[in-house]
Amino acid sequence: MANLKKLALGQKVQDLLAKYQNFALIKIDRTSHQTLESLRKELKKNQANFKVVKNTLFEKTLNKLSKNNKVYEEIKKSFFPLKETSALLLLRKEWNSGLTAFYQFLKKEVSLSFKFGHLDDKSYGHEDLLKIAQLPPRNQLLANLIGNFKTPSSRLVHSMKFNITKLVYILKEKAKKSN
Repeated sequence: MANLKKLALGQKVQDLLAKYQNFALIKIDRTSHQTLESLRKELKKNQANFKVVKNTLFEKTLNKLSKNNKVYEEIKKSFFPLKETSALLLLRKEWNSGLTAFYQFLKKEVSLSFKFGHLDDKSYGHEDLLKIAQLPPRNQLLANLIGNFKTPSSRLVHSMKFNITKLVYILKEKAKKSN
């Protein structure tokens, strides 16, 4: 019979994965406890959570979840068996701020790295997560897109008004000289 503590821990991890729709598995080899605590504080500000988890416990939890969700089945095929010490970076539905905060911390602390992640029902490897973490926030991307749509039309309006504005300026100067 399985140990009741381990079953409870497995259920806790399963509940966390259900609560936080997006997650990334992080390699934490040789990272000090103080570093992990400062990372937790930084992530908490960005509505993300960080939990150290045993690889076997995480694998068993994903095995249970893969029966109902094919995305977890893909993760099993692509990234299992897990090696090296791991931690779960748990992200809310709006995952960008938490992922960016972790990436900023990652640049300072070289002992941390991504293993894989699950964002918006799609799994990503190490390199893809690094690229995604470097993206600006969604609101900024939308603002840039709208600005790019607006720029050609505003340039056209300015170019059409330029000659008339220049003519008005010249006429005003002529009027000042004649008075």
